[in-house]
Amino acid sequence: MDAEAEMADVATTVTRDSAGNRQDVPPGPVAERRRRLAPAERMPQILDAALGEFAERGYGGARMAAVAERAGIAKGLIYHYVPSKQALFSATVRACTQPAFEAAERQVADCTGSARDLLAALLAIPYERVSDQPRERALFKLIITEAERFPELAAFYRDEVLARSVAIVDAVLQAGVASGEFRPAVATMPGLAEVVLAPAIMAGVWRMILAQGDAPDPQPMQLAHLDLLLAGLSAGGEATSVT
Repeated sequence: MDAEAEMADVATTVTRDSAGNRQDVPPGPVAERRRRLAPAERMPQILDAALGEFAERGYGGARMAAVAERAGIAKGLIYHYVPSKQALFSATVRACTQPAFEAAERQVADCTGSARDLLAALLAIPYERVSDQPRERALFKLIITEAERFPELAAFYRDEVLARSVAIVDAVLQAGVASGEFRPAVATMPGLAEVVLAPAIMAGVWRMILAQGDAPDPQPMQLAHLDLLLAGLSAGGEATSVT
């Protein structure tokens, strides 16, 4: 018998009655209480429950038992999938960001056209996600508000989100220099990839701080951002050095 079946057979199941009150259902056959799922099906269910728990209670207040309850699984079963709250948070962030990162990295690897066009396509990704992905905004807000208390959150963001984003942008900048589209200084300019990312990140911060109607519209920000970038990076332009 696998771990999920064992836990399901011995654990009390938490349910809710029509008034929303908690009810504990005594142990019984698995089939009577919950459908057994393969790990590939169960893990997304757990991560979705974790996202709700982290968004509602923050990293410090989130509890593994509460995530298990939200997911409709026995308390101990969650540790069969993730060993700790930090690991669960990391997996939750990866589940939200991995598709976008993989799509961007494929675009860079498969690009045979203009670096300018590639930069424009990649820049659209964070702005679109700022507008259309409230789940990611919730996680980003959590990292911003709790990273000082929990350094492991800051380290995770630095290593797996920021560093990966910077690497993608840097690859595009290098490709633009190699193709002659971007001026040679771009290849060795410290901090440039981070500067390319910063306005899109700030658009997300404003959406978290301000009501939707008060935050700057990401779409015109994206167009203005791209215009400034291409003007500054262009091999035909002259940049002013700062001393």
